[in-house]
This record gives sequence, C-alpha cells and structure tokens, in this order.
Amino acid sequence: MNITVLGPWGAYPKAGEATAGYLLEHEGRCLLIDCGSGVLAQVQRYKRLDELDGVYISHKHHDHTADLGCLQYASLIDMDLGNRSQTLPIYYAAELDVDLTHKSMPGSEIRRIGDGETMRDGSLDFTFFKTFHEAYCLGLIIQFGKRKIVYTADTYFHESLIPHCADADVLIVETSFYKSIKDARKYGHMNSVEAGQLAKEAGVKKAVLTHLPHFGFVDRLASEFGEVYKGDIETAFCGMEIEIDI
Repeated sequence: MNITVLGPWGAYPKAGEATAGYLLEHEGRCLLIDCGSGVLAQVQRYKRLDELDGVYISHKHHDHTADLGCLQYASLIDMDLGNRSQTLPIYYAAELDVDLTHKSMPGSEIRRIGDGETMRDGSLDFTFFKTFHEAYCLGLIIQFGKRKIVYTADTYFHESLIPHCADADVLIVETSFYKSIKDARKYGHMNSVEAGQLAKEAGVKKAVLTHLPHFGFVDRLASEFGEVYKGDIETAFCGMEIEIDI
C-alpha cells in the first residue's frame, strides 16, 4: 500500500502545489481521495488520469472538489479517445441525492455515499463515518489484511471520532490551526493539540498532519501535536509518500 500526498493545504494551494488530494495505490488499483485545487496537475506526476480506478470525495467544499469537474472532462475525453474503457466511479459524500454538487456525465458516474456505508474495492475494505464540519463530511477507514488507515477529512474534535480512529496504523489527521487558536471548533476544524488528543485517545501508531494553515510556521504543528501524542508524527508535504506493509 502506498499513499502519495498530492496536496496538504487547506483553503487554497501554496504556489505550485495543491489542496486536499491523496493518491492510493494497492495491488494495481489507483484511487484518488479528494480532488482539491491543483490536484489534477499533481496526480499526473505519478499516473495518467485514465489510470485512475475510482475517486472518493469527503465533502463538497472547494478545497476538496475544485478539480473534480476537470477530472470529469478528462474522463469524457479519455473515453472518446479509447484511453479509458470503463466509466470512472466517483463516490461523493452527501446526505441526500439533491445535495450532490456534481452530476454524472459520459466517462464518470457520481455515486452518493453516506454515514456508516461500507464497500469493497479490490482487496480494500472502506467504511465511511460522519465527521463534524459545516458541510456534510465523511471520514474514511481503509482496511486491508491486519492494517488500518484512517483519513479524518475535515472535522472539529469530538469524542465520538475516537472509536473510528482506534488502533490505526496511520491516521491522516486534519490539523488546521496552531494551539493558540482556541476556537477552532467554530470553523469546523481542529487545532494541533485537539488533533493530538484524538491520536492519543485512539492509540494510533503514526499520525500524518494535513489540511495545513497558510500562516505561521507549519513546523510548529508537529511539536505542539507532540505535547499530547507521543507516537510517530510527520507533517504532510506535496509529494510525500506513506508506505504501509501488509
């Protein structure tokens, strides 16, 4: 299992980089988790767009979906050119069908997903859980063999998240603010200490901090996170690779 961070930024991309996007590769499957601003340019450093087998969208906010429409155009063109043989499935978190902000088109199919749903993709098992954010948002549990990866997507801290994250080999955790921002909850996000608390209480083996702020010194996030959580900590960066052995 290999996950490449295509974009670690919240809100808008740093010059030449991207907001939320993660390329997951496992046993020949290529899956995209979120498709924020700049993600399409980044993913093509590693894979052709017609090599993508599926897309998972955590919620409708622009920093997670800005490039999705363009990916649908690419899928349409690839189908017409014969580069893509199968329609690209796009699993989109939404409470109701009417809440979907993108629609199916030739080359791609939007499929709504909701809280508590499970699915299998190759040898991977996916479980979706609702987080605490302004928009309807789903975190993602990925399991294969005895390994477990959790992506929190966007959320403020809530104790009910702990069981979903429990014993994860890797927790990809939103860390949108420094600990000096005491009211991160009102923005639907966590500060570094709250994210660290989640990792500690869940007993995760490794934490990767993402959805990073554009102000302050990002390196501080890990040290603040580490005041609470004493395990392995890394701060995500564009092109970072996360490898998980079976």
